[in-house]
Amino acid sequence: MNSKRYILKNGIILTPFKTIKNHNLIIENGKISKYLKYSNNIVNIDKYTVIDLKGEQYISPGLIDIHTHGGNGEDCIDGNLEIISKGKLSEGITGYLPTLIAAPIQMIFHSFDNINSFIKSKQNKKLPKILGVHLEGIYLNKNYRGAQRLEFLRVPNLNECIDLVKRSYGLLKIMTLAPEINNCISIIELLSNSGIISSIGHSNASNEYIKKAIHKGASHVTHAFNAMGEMGFKEPGVRSPGLEGDILVNDDLTVEVIGELTHLDPTIMEILFRCKGPDKIILITDSLSISGLSKGKYDIGVMTLNLNNENPHIARLEDGSLAGSTIPLIKAVQNFYENTSATLNQAIQMASYNPLRSLKLLDKKGSIEKGKGADIIIFDKYFNVKMVFIEGEIVFES
Repeated sequence: MNSKRYILKNGIILTPFKTIKNHNLIIENGKISKYLKYSNNIVNIDKYTVIDLKGEQYISPGLIDIHTHGGNGEDCIDGNLEIISKGKLSEGITGYLPTLIAAPIQMIFHSFDNINSFIKSKQNKKLPKILGVHLEGIYLNKNYRGAQRLEFLRVPNLNECIDLVKRSYGLLKIMTLAPEINNCISIIELLSNSGIISSIGHSNASNEYIKKAIHKGASHVTHAFNAMGEMGFKEPGVRSPGLEGDILVNDDLTVEVIGELTHLDPTIMEILFRCKGPDKIILITDSLSISGLSKGKYDIGVMTLNLNNENPHIARLEDGSLAGSTIPLIKAVQNFYENTSATLNQAIQMASYNPLRSLKLLDKKGSIEKGKGADIIIFDKYFNVKMVFIEGEIVFES
């Protein structure tokens, strides 16, 4: 058990459901012990390490990224998870789902092996916790594949998916798929029965297929408004909502939002917020292996990516189309807060509490409450991460 004790003094606590000022936060034995008013004396204060935040820095739950493909030159599908995980700390991330793009099936199996071995190794201590795996594919609509390679998309096969679940060591937590593709509704039912989240994405599903998918257990949408059926015209003057419109009004679906302001215009982000509210949005990075690297062209994993200075937070394919982002998750929080009507507490909620709720992992972490694990971050008014605690231990200081 972690026996270190800390007093976080003079910080602004975002639980995230309320803001607490004029209180110190006490961490003991790896957990959040209590709040104490400034005026209250602390018994045996010499046994604590006191960190004075001088009334200018925020304390919040650690951030959780359920959609990230890697970073610092390493890809989750075949790369060095220790390097990826170390990079996540500076973003304020205390837990994440390595996200695998469409790839040869044996490569996906190998990735499960690699991730499972890393979780069981000693090298992952003092790093963000890997909470499972998000498989973004392989059963996607080829016309909405985005940056996914066409040759790696597969015809949905129930027996193959059963094998995927078995070979995942129980790590498969989210799978993105297109409900309108043959056999995908049956696969959604299989995933739901296995406790795996089915996420609608890279899809042009009609309202009929969305209803079928939800009936069988689908509950998520992968990067809303990206790589999906758009609003259009059925005939002159008659507007069709498309998949974009259907997800806005469907309360059964929680949506991922890429927060770097290129994949989604700020006005679209505001529309999503007004329609879905703070409880049904999860902020993600969709960050790629080239996150954290300098300008250049990179051959990584199964694709070639370009990073230039026009926007340091996006990456493009060789044809110039969007491939994904390189934005740190704390900056995605900042963007959503500064470009929508969401409060700071709500933006933090979307990147901490909400993803853990979807993964059914809220019992121990995800909010600053007495008795919960002390996975917390400290950041300044410019959204620079200053310190990260995991299980009550300092694992990152800027």
